[in-house]
Amino acid sequence: MDISLKTTTGYGTYTGAGMHSGVIRSASQQESKIKSACMEMESMFIQNMFKEMRASIPKGGLTSGGKAEEMFTEMLDAELARSLSASGGIGLSAMVQRQLEIVPEIGKTNPTE
Repeated sequence: MDISLKTTTGYGTYTGAGMHSGVIRSASQQESKIKSACMEMESMFIQNMFKEMRASIPKGGLTSGGKAEEMFTEMLDAELARSLSASGGIGLSAMVQRQLEIVPEIGKTNPTE
């Protein structure tokens, strides 16, 4: 009995255990998409880190601006995180990208092929 799994992603259609049945994107396009996704993931991580850091600071005093201040700081944190990630970030993006680029090599018997 042959059980196969068919999944369609942004990178192509995969059948079975990592067997690629059609190339939709070139290698450089795929690498660009991976890099972009990794930078976005790192940006989200940094933004959450900023949010948790702000939550540790006691609120109150003259500068409590209510909902407007909350919205402003969320947008500020998002933009700071995006900017930080685009300029090299904390290294998380590069680590994840390296790991994602070696995934197709797992199914090969000789990774240098």
